[in-house]
Amino acid sequence: MTIGEKLKMQRLSLGLSRKEFAHGIIDESYLSYIEYGISEIRVNNLIAILRQNNLSLISFLADFGNVDFSLSFYEKSATAAYVAHDDEKLNKIGQACPNTLTKVVIQFMYAKLNNQLEKFPKNSNARIKKVFWQMKQWNTDYLWIFSNVMEIYSFKDLEGLVNSVFHNFSEPAKYEDEVVKLLARISLNYLEICLSQKNIDNREVKKANTYLKNLPAIPIIAFEKTKGVYIVAVHRHDQKTVRKIARVLK
Repeated sequence: MTIGEKLKMQRLSLGLSRKEFAHGIIDESYLSYIEYGISEIRVNNLIAILRQNNLSLISFLADFGNVDFSLSFYEKSATAAYVAHDDEKLNKIGQACPNTLTKVVIQFMYAKLNNQLEKFPKNSNARIKKVFWQMKQWNTDYLWIFSNVMEIYSFKDLEGLVNSVFHNFSEPAKYEDEVVKLLARISLNYLEICLSQKNIDNREVKKANTYLKNLPAIPIIAFEKTKGVYIVAVHRHDQKTVRKIARVLK
C-alpha cells in the first residue's frame, strides 16, 4: 500500500470528498494525483491533513513497516507532537526514527516536555554539542536540532551560536517558510532564555526581539511573533499590551 492509497482509504472511511479532506492544505486535483501515485505528498502537508481530520500519525504509519521516510518527516512529526504536548506520540516517533542523532534530539524534547532535563544523559548532551563543533554550514536539519536543544548550553555559548544563526540568515525574506519557521522558533526561544537569566543582558534581549520582529509577517510564524511581543511586554511591565495579547494566546 502506498501513502496515497492509504490517504484515499482514510478519506473514504470518513465519507469526505477530496476537497473536504484536504481543505485549505492542498488542491483537490493534486490530492487525486497523490492518491493514484502520480505525485508525492510533502511531509508538512501529510501531517497537516492527518491533524485536520483527527487521524493518528502513528496509526497511519503502522502499515508501512520500515519504510524509509525522510529525516524531515520525523523532525516535523516530532515538532507537531511536542507542540501538542503529546509525550506518548513523541516517544513513539523517537523509537521509530532510524537516524540516531535525531532520535537523541527527540529524547531531549521528551525530557524537556516532562520537566526531566536534569535526568537527560550527559553523554547525549555532549553528542549533540559535538554536532555544532563539527558543523561547517547551517542547514534546515541543523536549525531544527538547535531550535530544540538550546537549553543544553551555557548562556555564553548559546550567545555565540545564536549570533552565527542571525549572521548566516540575515535576509529572511528570501528563505522558504520552513526555514523562517525555524528561525522564528530559535529567536523566540533565545528571547525567553535571555529574559530568564538572573542578570538580564538587555543587548541580547534587543537583538533577539529585533530579529524576530524583522522576520516576514507570514501566517506560519504568527504565534512566535505574537508570543515575542507578549513576553517583552511582561518584561517591561506593559500591562495593557499583556492583557490584550493574553486574550489572543488563550
